[in-house]
Amino acid sequence: MAEGAIKPDIDHSQTNEQENTTRENISSNVERTQQVVSTDSRPKIIWTPLFIVIFALTLVFGLSIESLLTQGWLNGYYTGQRIFQVHVIFICLGWLALLVLTHSNWVRIGSIFGIIWALFMTLHIIISSLHPDLALRVHALVNAATCIALLGSYICLSIDKAPISRLDAWFFGLAPIIGCIAVALIYFLTPANERSLTTLENAIATIALVLSLLVWWIRPTSWKSQPGPTFLFGCVPLILLILALSAKEFNPSNYFLAKVLMRPIPYLWMNEANFFFSQVAFLCLFLGIMRVLQFERVTAIKE
Repeated sequence: MAEGAIKPDIDHSQTNEQENTTRENISSNVERTQQVVSTDSRPKIIWTPLFIVIFALTLVFGLSIESLLTQGWLNGYYTGQRIFQVHVIFICLGWLALLVLTHSNWVRIGSIFGIIWALFMTLHIIISSLHPDLALRVHALVNAATCIALLGSYICLSIDKAPISRLDAWFFGLAPIIGCIAVALIYFLTPANERSLTTLENAIATIALVLSLLVWWIRPTSWKSQPGPTFLFGCVPLILLILALSAKEFNPSNYFLAKVLMRPIPYLWMNEANFFFSQVAFLCLFLGIMRVLQFERVTAIKE
């Protein structure tokens, strides 16, 4: 009887120890889970002091150097093709860095489109420098391919960090249809004696630039999720379109502004203001790539 009375007490103490151990394990797991959740929910700091300084110096020195380059171009020290090629090389290096460092498939695809854009720009600059007669015939084709590559890059980069809303779904569904209709209208509203394959190619380039602007600026989700890249990337097609409109004086007799909108890009024949603002467009594109690179770097560190 004595042994029988003692055994339940021993079993009861062992049960209490097991329950205490189980509770401690559960509490430790809960604490770890809370720490992980708090770490994941903690906002990522993109604009660190170091990045702010680098970004500001790039902007200030970039604008200053572009002003000096414009003055040198006016004095005839070098051609505009060389200046544009230097900008394209820096931008291409930024796309390559983004392609290597990113962990997002959308950003990686967008970087590939960006590299294709840089290759087409380089091809056009080389042809313009070495074969001016050939450049007049292939300029519109290369220009259309360049603008389409930029549009592809913009679509991928804008989709990556922004949630797709109902407005975005409608936009991406209707944009190709409306773009095709706009290209057809520009082509068929052009006078028959001026209508050619070049007109169609230039119309495609213009509509691609318009869609590149709308991809960023017309979508509220882009402004909420990534306002920096939205503003910088959107400035590029906006500047190019404004330069295209200002390249020729408005003539009301032109159907659908066909001869006004069809000014090819980039502008290798231009005045001082157009030359400077074309460089500003390249600088905005480079700054946008810097901002996306910073986000990818911060995300990699958090992970």
